[in-house]
Amino acid sequence: MRHLNCLNVATIVFAAMICSPNSALAETYKVTFSAALGPQLPWIGMVREFFIPEVNKRLAAAGGKDTIVWNEAFSGTLAKIGGELAAVENGVSEMGVVSTIFEASKLPLMSLTYFAPFGNDDGLMLNKIIYEMHQEIPEMSNQWVRHKQVFLGSVSTDTNYLMTTFPVNKVADLKGRKLGAAGTLSLWAAGAGSVPVQGDFATHYNNIKTGVYDGLITFSTGAFPAKLHQVAPYITRVDLGSMTIAAITVNKGFHDRLPPYIQLILKETGSEYTTRIASVMMNLGKDFDQKMLAEGAKVSRLPPEERRLWATSMPNIAKDWVTRNTLRGVPADVVLAAYMKKLRDNNVQLARDWDKN
Repeated sequence: MRHLNCLNVATIVFAAMICSPNSALAETYKVTFSAALGPQLPWIGMVREFFIPEVNKRLAAAGGKDTIVWNEAFSGTLAKIGGELAAVENGVSEMGVVSTIFEASKLPLMSLTYFAPFGNDDGLMLNKIIYEMHQEIPEMSNQWVRHKQVFLGSVSTDTNYLMTTFPVNKVADLKGRKLGAAGTLSLWAAGAGSVPVQGDFATHYNNIKTGVYDGLITFSTGAFPAKLHQVAPYITRVDLGSMTIAAITVNKGFHDRLPPYIQLILKETGSEYTTRIASVMMNLGKDFDQKMLAEGAKVSRLPPEERRLWATSMPNIAKDWVTRNTLRGVPADVVLAAYMKKLRDNNVQLARDWDKN
C-alpha cells in the first residue's frame, strides 16, 4: 500500500512538473515569419529589430526554458503580395505580416479607414484605435479567425496628401487632372473631379515623368524613398488621413497549441509593436518631409474650407461600403459607427461625418 502511495505521489509531482512553464521538459517552437515586402520598409524591419528579439527577451524573463527558433521569410521568399493571408491561413508560415490593403474582399473591415478619409492624421492614434476595436468588437477579430489567424498588431501610414507637377490652391485646380490613385484612392481622386489612373510605387516616378498622370495621392514614407518629389515637386498638405495598411498575425492552430503564457507574450508584444511602429512611421515621415523640402519640394496647405469642400462634395463612400458589406452579412455599420465615435472622443476635427451624411 505504501508502495502504491509513493507511486501516486511521484505521478502527481511529475504531472505538476510538466504543466509548469519552468518544467525541465522544455519545448522548442519553430516559427517561420513571412512577409511579401522587405525589411527595408519600417514595418517589416521592426519585426526583425523589435518583435522577434522582444518575444525572445520576454520568454527568458518568464523563467521558462521554452524557446522559439525563428525563420525570417521576408521579401517574398515564401509569400508574395496577395498571398500573405493564405500563407498564414494554410500554415505555410506560423506568423506573418499581412498587407490588408490587398485583401479587401477577404478582410473587408480592415479597409475601414480608406472609406472614411479626411479624418485622423495621427498614425499613433489610429493604430491605438484599430487595436482597441479588435479587442472590443468581436467581428473585427473574427474576420481573422475565419482565415485561421489571430490578430496581434496593426500598421498604419503617415497622413496622405497631394504631390503634383502643378500648384494646388483650391479643389477646382484638380478638375480634369490625372492623378495616380490605386484602389479606393481612385474614389478620393474622382471626388475632387480628377481622373484617377492606376499605379503603384514601382511605376509612379516614370508615370509622372512621362505624363501618364499629373501627380498622385501619397504619403511621405512612401514618396521620399521613390524620389517622387523630383518629378512632382508641389506638395499640398490636405491631411486626407492616416490609413491602416497591414497587420501582424499568427496561425490560430499554432497559437492554440502554445502554452497560455507564450500566447500572452505574443499578444503583449504585438500591442507594443503597434505603438512603436506608429511612432517610427510618424517620425520618419517628418524626417522625409524635411529632406524633400531641402531638395526643392514646394510645400503648401489646402485651406480648411477647401478641404471640407472636397470631403463633403464627393459621394458618401463610407455608406456605400456599409451597404455592400451588410449584404454580405458583415456588420460594417457597427464598425463605422464605433470608429467615428472614437475619432470624436479623441477630439479629431472631422471634415465629414461619414456615418451620418
